[in-house]
Amino acid sequence: MADPTNPGEPNLPAAENSGDAIATAPAESRPAGGGFFKYLGWPMAIMVVAGCSLVAFVVQQCSPGAQALKLADAGAKWSNLAAGLDLHLVTETFTSHLDSLRPDMNNRMLVAEGKSTESFSAKDESWHGTATADLRVPATYHYFVALSDPWELHVQVTPAGVVGDVLAPVMRSLDPSVNTSQLEMKSSNGWANYNGSALADNLLKDLTMKLNERAMQQEMLYFPTARESVEKFVHDWMLKEYKLPPETPFFLHVKFRNETGAVPATTIGTALVNKSKG
Repeated sequence: MADPTNPGEPNLPAAENSGDAIATAPAESRPAGGGFFKYLGWPMAIMVVAGCSLVAFVVQQCSPGAQALKLADAGAKWSNLAAGLDLHLVTETFTSHLDSLRPDMNNRMLVAEGKSTESFSAKDESWHGTATADLRVPATYHYFVALSDPWELHVQVTPAGVVGDVLAPVMRSLDPSVNTSQLEMKSSNGWANYNGSALADNLLKDLTMKLNERAMQQEMLYFPTARESVEKFVHDWMLKEYKLPPETPFFLHVKFRNETGAVPATTIGTALVNKSKG
């Protein structure tokens, strides 16, 4: 008796090898793909589609049309903000802000600080012989501007951000502070046993005066740091006062009245003054 045949599986001719069997099998009975594609094919396809979508998004965002729209939006925002900033109003508001700080800051805003080890020496020659004295001391210099002194502030808002000029008061130095625990002093009496310690005492007595002289001589070295301090001060005030976005770009040109070439920038300042008068 013949074996029953499954009607869903047609009889196939014998093949010489398994490869021929697969090649000659109908499409619906072939394996659904090799092992590599079976396990990695769909994940790779999903990754490719996601990558293409990301590339398309980046290209769209960086396209000239998208950039033009962003610039137009930014320009409109800055234009609206500029319309609300009046030169005189900004100056008056800033002056009032300075007055409000004076009680807490003792009318002084520190703008620069620096440390240095200073050396002083003295020598006395006479028929008694030669006496010498040397003094070394670490000193800290402090520079400030007075909040009650005249300030000039000229600002305008442009599509690029806040652009302005600040003419700050004269930068002055406080009495330098010294670390007396690290003070070094030595003297030499020479061959005639002359009292060199008197020279050392005089150096110590005049130390504050000599350090103040050094502070004035080194003043120009601290202008760059002081400009950064004033720029940050005005920047933080404007962000808070006018509720500007934290990422607002600022381009402030700061000068001190005792700095070389310290005159208000006429390009922006005069233009704004004339505009406000008109």
